[in-house]
Amino acid sequence: MERLLSLLPPRPPSTAVRYAFTAVLVALCVGLVKLVHAETGIYGFFIFYLAIFLASVLFDHGSGFVATALSVAFMYVQLTGGDKSLLYDIAPLLGTFTVISIGVAFVSEGLRMGFERAVAAEQAKDLLLQELRHRTKNDLAMVVSVLSLQARGEKDDGTKAALENAISRIRAIAGAHDHVGPFTNEAEIDIKEYLTKLCDHLAASLRDVRPIKMDVDVEATVMKSRDAIPLGLIVNELVTNALKYAFPDNRPGVVRVTLRNAAPRTLIVEDNGGGLITGGSGGIGTRLTKMLVKQLGGTIDWEDAEPGCRVRVTLAA
Repeated sequence: MERLLSLLPPRPPSTAVRYAFTAVLVALCVGLVKLVHAETGIYGFFIFYLAIFLASVLFDHGSGFVATALSVAFMYVQLTGGDKSLLYDIAPLLGTFTVISIGVAFVSEGLRMGFERAVAAEQAKDLLLQELRHRTKNDLAMVVSVLSLQARGEKDDGTKAALENAISRIRAIAGAHDHVGPFTNEAEIDIKEYLTKLCDHLAASLRDVRPIKMDVDVEATVMKSRDAIPLGLIVNELVTNALKYAFPDNRPGVVRVTLRNAAPRTLIVEDNGGGLITGGSGGIGTRLTKMLVKQLGGTIDWEDAEPGCRVRVTLAA
């Protein structure tokens, strides 16, 4: 709707300009009426409704009234040749045309005003959504800070690991807000930039000084935030698992993340580390991953990469 309104020119402030442009529209319609009459012998007076509609949409109903008056004047001259005695005969036609034209003028102006109000409401909504997104990012950052302080002061290794995992998941959600494009009906996220930065952050946080390379190959596209955030969480879980457990004893290796958009969209997270752990079930991270894949309507498979482990997520189109 905003695009449609942007195609309309701004209303000129000068009454003279509005009425002059209206006269030009009527003159163009006069030419069309004469052309139709010359070709068919029929008076195509209905063509004047186009001038009335355009004048009212572009300017206001006053311009529509001017277009109506000019159209009626032309019809009178065309049908009577200036003979006033014929006015009684054509009065019903002129009266009906005038009534309909006034209605068209009011409806047409109302149409533009409705567009303007709808666009203003949409822009106000976008501002509110942007403010909400900003506050959400701040709230998530505060949660991460609190959990980080708690993790640093925690002596129990199990509890500390659980807090660190929670921090990682919250950061994956918060990171999506940095890549949301302009607001439309549903926010869109640049998935290539989002996943690349997410993987870079995970690598910097988890590999320490180990010689592990992070290789990210994601095709450029945008995704609705409702799909992109679960996908980011899936990548977060799989990459975290690979960085933590695939390379024991400071072994070197590569963790590779690949996303292909050709239907069906396919995500692959693989490493050349210790290999597939039998069962592919296990802790909360695996259960969370399966739940997120199901939410996206996809399937997940663990494969032996020989060497290493490959996780293939096939998403619904």
